[in-house]
Order: sequence, then structure tokens, then C-alpha cells
Amino acid sequence: MSWSTVDVLVLAAHPPDLRGLRPILGDELSGWVRNLRVSAKAVGLGLAAAGPSASKRIFQLQPRAVVFVGTAGVYPNLPTYHPHDVVAATHAHLVDLGELAGHSAFPGPVLTQIAMDPALGDALCRQIPGGRSGPVASLLAGTRNDEMATLVTQRTGCHLENLELFSVAHACQLGQIPLAAVFGVSHVCGSTAATDWPKFERQSAIAAAESVGRWLQAGAPALSERAARGA
Repeated sequence: MSWSTVDVLVLAAHPPDLRGLRPILGDELSGWVRNLRVSAKAVGLGLAAAGPSASKRIFQLQPRAVVFVGTAGVYPNLPTYHPHDVVAATHAHLVDLGELAGHSAFPGPVLTQIAMDPALGDALCRQIPGGRSGPVASLLAGTRNDEMATLVTQRTGCHLENLELFSVAHACQLGQIPLAAVFGVSHVCGSTAATDWPKFERQSAIAAAESVGRWLQAGAPALSERAARGA
């Protein structure tokens, strides 16, 4: 099923992150949920791929809102997070490890922080056990050094790391489309990430997508309220 426009566009880095939506959208990942036209698409792995692909999908489908879903690493020394926890993003931060270490610098005009839509984020939080939310860092590559992982959270205050979120957020900002993002915790950033991610990725991705599914089945609160207000 395909449309020229949709109400909600769900984006993810790669198709496995969307499997938790198949029970309500079917194998085509496109269908009606309540009275909403919903389509889910993969945009590619990493900052460089995700932004252009997200822009293309937004241009094609003209969604009323975008929800980004997937997995994320949690930074060290945040012991309240556990594998398979689901967290809604509050902000996306563009982060460069060289810049944090003082070896490089962003030019002054470069945008490095984008807020998620607060109403959509709050509505999705109500579908997450524990209602967790926090800021998310996006880098060109996953952090595999414990010292650098600790530095990211110390310098930026970010709780989580997801490579694609900032570029998707930038695409949505350019298109003036409200964005929310939901992640399942799949690993601790740093030296154990490469061994942890394969253990926890599948269920973490499913848990995040199922939270989005519950929001859709509840009628997409906040999106519906926005339409009622004529926003």
C-alpha cells in the first residue's frame, strides 16, 4: 500500500529496526492504524546516508509528523539504564570526538543541537515503561573507547548515542515537520560495545518499535491534538 502523502512517517536506519511494527503495518510496512495513514521506511546507516534519504522520504510523502526509531548505546557511568530499556529523545546533538578533545573545531555558524517536538515526545513517553527521555549524541562512528565515551557525556550531557538522529532531525527541521525519536538501549558505548550490541540489538529494536506502535494504536496523541487545534 502506498500513498502520495501520509499522516505519520516512521523512519529507521535499517529494516530490522522496523520489524516491531510489522504486526500492525504488515510486511509492506505501510497501512492504516486507526484513522492514520502510516508508512515506515529505512534511511540508511550513519550520518552521511540518513540525512539525504530522510529528506527524500519527507519530500515524497509530506508527512504530518516523523518518528525515528531504532537502537542506541548508553554512555558509561549512567547505571540507571539497562539493555532493552526504551528512551525517547529530547534533543539531538552533533558531536565530534576531535572537537571534544580540542583537536578540531566546528565553525561558529554550524548547527549542533536540534530539539525534538516536545508534545510528540511527551505523548510517546507515555507509551514507554518508565517514561524515560534524554538527549542523544550523533557521531560519524560509534564510540569504542571508554575514555572518549565518558568525555562525550561529561561535555555534552548526552545520555545516548545514535549515529543517524541528528541528520534526520536536520531534514525534518528543513521540512518544518515535527519529529520525535524512540530508542531501545542495546549496549554501553566504549570497549564492550562490539560484543554487547549483537546480544541486545534485536529485542531493543523491537521494544522501541512496539512503543511507537502503541502510540499509533492510541490514535497518535499530540498529533491528533495538533490537528484539532489547526496547527
